[in-house]
Amino acid sequence: MRSTSTAKADRTSWQTRGRTIVLAAALTIGALPAGTAAAGGPSTLVVRPGESIQAAVDRASSGDTIKIAPGTYQEAVCVEGKGLKIIGSGPNTTVITWPEWGQGAPLPEVAPNACWEAHERTDAEGDPGTLADDVSGIFFLNPDSPVTVAKLGTRNHPASGIVGWQAAGFTVKATSGIGHERYGVLAAASTDITIAGNVEKGVDRGAPWFSGTAGIGIGDSDGANARVTANYVEGFNLGIFVRESRGGSLVANKVTGNCVGVLFFDDAVTEVPDNTRQVQGGDFTIKGNASIANNRYCIAGRGGEQLVSGVGMSITNADSVRVVGNLIKGNRPVIPPGQADVNYPAGGLTLVSFAPPPGTLPPGVAGPGLVENIEVIGNRIVDNQPVDVWVTRPIPGTLLQEAGPGITFRANKCGVSDPAGICAG
Repeated sequence: MRSTSTAKADRTSWQTRGRTIVLAAALTIGALPAGTAAAGGPSTLVVRPGESIQAAVDRASSGDTIKIAPGTYQEAVCVEGKGLKIIGSGPNTTVITWPEWGQGAPLPEVAPNACWEAHERTDAEGDPGTLADDVSGIFFLNPDSPVTVAKLGTRNHPASGIVGWQAAGFTVKATSGIGHERYGVLAAASTDITIAGNVEKGVDRGAPWFSGTAGIGIGDSDGANARVTANYVEGFNLGIFVRESRGGSLVANKVTGNCVGVLFFDDAVTEVPDNTRQVQGGDFTIKGNASIANNRYCIAGRGGEQLVSGVGMSITNADSVRVVGNLIKGNRPVIPPGQADVNYPAGGLTLVSFAPPPGTLPPGVAGPGLVENIEVIGNRIVDNQPVDVWVTRPIPGTLLQEAGPGITFRANKCGVSDPAGICAG
């Protein structure tokens, strides 16, 4: 692995010194070891094809930058306790990949490390018998300073592409991800989140109607201050999934070909880093997005109990969400031959209140709140089935509940709603 370093000298002081001092300073800078900053500041390390990104991470200190040259790197990188900038040369020219798996191909062997073990301890989707399905492209575990990842691609990892785990400052820009089994980009229990200009595509590997949890996920993040902007997500179970998180915006994203385009969801307790607290999900703006033809069929949920297809956007058990100026079009359930009908409310925009199944809440934990204080203004919600807009109500034999107060619709273009009359307002 090679590394480079740069340092800035004070121009004013240089101008007051003689040529000999300037020359001596230049020689001193040129003689510094590779990867060392001239004035004790952050370093820049360069990784080239055939070299190890993980080795560069292990050498780096918080605040350093790792630049990755064009090439394909077969790695799963764990960054523990460090805030780094990891910058590629382009989302399709610098690619971090993992061997093929799925459809009968076994997961590769992987040595345990802190990142995978942290995920295993807290994710009920994981298999307690193996760490192989917890391998991500780049996983930041408890970084001590802000994190940035930009201009690179991740491919084929059995867990996620890029993860920030309890990060205070998590920025992912201009990346691409294909074929991750959980998330393309995930911010977990993090704050000051920016996810912008990324492309994420899911791959169905023959599992029963499953192609990855979500292209972009924000979970368990109180005070998230999240800005999710101008991303494209296609072919996942969920396009953009905001769960148990508060504070932020989804702006100018396009989601298509997923089972659900955008799911804003509040449940009973957090999962990361543990389930000892609760974040009341909400206080988000969803503005200027396009959710088009999210018609995949999914068997989802912890036990495969949710059958989902044809949902443009859904806000479930959350409060204080503004849905403004979005295009929600052509979302309709598509049921494969021999499969059961969907049991999650389908349509363009659905506002849902679910009660937790009996016996599922930890002792002393209150259930999630109702969907309430939702403003739906100036959207184009058209050509969706069975309805353009659906608002929750109690239905016998289900866990559905009444909506809370403060649900308002204004100046939207839509056709069919349940209950009737919403689209006339």
